[in-house]
Amino acid sequence: MYKFERILNMDVDKAYGKLSQGLKEKGYVILSYVDVKEIIKNKFNEDFPGYYILDVCKPAAARELIIRNEEYGLFLPCKIVISGDGPSAKVSMLRVSDMAQKHLQDSPEHAEKYEDELIEVINSIQSS
Repeated sequence: MYKFERILNMDVDKAYGKLSQGLKEKGYVILSYVDVKEIIKNKFNEDFPGYYILDVCKPAAARELIIRNEEYGLFLPCKIVISGDGPSAKVSMLRVSDMAQKHLQDSPEHAEKYEDELIEVINSIQSS
């Protein structure tokens, strides 16, 4: 399975805020984010559903994986997308372990432990 996803009962901006806080608490850093809705509005003057693309990194994880195989750097930082229009948001995460197993012939458990942390953060988001 190349991705993990969850539907949240909140709008995209609230999901972004809660995800950002949860990532920070677990030692992750959002290196960059792209607000696709804003870009489409500014570039084409069109309405677009909420859509954020986040590049997420945990420095200790990046260090461990790149030392293991420098080609892990091709799959990092981890990609998370938050999308939706209205009262719910979908959070999707690319699984680095799947790519590493297929393309680096590496056992997936090295990346899975960090994916599990990210999934834990996503699953801990509660609507309030």
